[in-house]
Amino acid sequence: MTVRLSPHKVARLMRHYFGGVPQTKIAKRAGVDQSTVSIYASRFKERAAKIGVLAAGKEFQVFNEVDELRSLSVELSKAELTVDEAKEGLRIAKVFIKLGIGRKQHTVLVKVCKEVDDPGFIHAAVKLGKIENESNMSYEEITSKFEKVTSQLPFVEKQLQKTQAELESVHKFLAQRKQELAGVETQLTQLQNEAKAKEAKLKQELAIKTKKMNVQHEEVEEVTKLKAELDKQGLNLSTLIELAKEFSYVSNKG
Repeated sequence: MTVRLSPHKVARLMRHYFGGVPQTKIAKRAGVDQSTVSIYASRFKERAAKIGVLAAGKEFQVFNEVDELRSLSVELSKAELTVDEAKEGLRIAKVFIKLGIGRKQHTVLVKVCKEVDDPGFIHAAVKLGKIENESNMSYEEITSKFEKVTSQLPFVEKQLQKTQAELESVHKFLAQRKQELAGVETQLTQLQNEAKAKEAKLKQELAIKTKKMNVQHEEVEEVTKLKAELDKQGLNLSTLIELAKEFSYVSNKG
């Protein structure tokens, strides 16, 4: 005969049931036999089949537990996992925990396990052993150093970007100065051409003036010779001019 339990006691019994507690332990905690636990579990399944799981959960006062199980079922469905696969995954996770492997390392460990059969894995292991021997460092020291170097990469990249920016600024400055120098060279060439033109013009003018000076010098010499001749003849320039006038008068008259 089934023991009739109060709604509160039934709810507590079902909470243990949905919490995964074995029926023998549930019976012991509730102070009933296992058959009673089994009967109430069957009744819940019957009500769930008739009115729905969530409605049955409300009726048995275990709505939250049922809703959590339903949410878990939805997540398993999204992940395309069966209950058995989830159980196996949980078992493996527990093994990892016992080995001291944290959750963040699970993916890496699984990847390593997959790569063990890869021929490249052996090559990598041998190479790692060679590095350890040559560097006289352990795997932990090598990985620690690698992590340290990796952590410094952002700073190094930032410094590199800064240096590149400065280098670009210098290149820009040099290009600007080169352009200015080209302008100065153009002006200098123009000034040189102008100077050459002025030099040629001055030389031409100097030649003309020199020629005139030579002519004047010859005239001066002629006048000097004439004066000397006049002095020799006892004449002066005024007398010569008068004689020239008279000679010119006589010639014009004749």
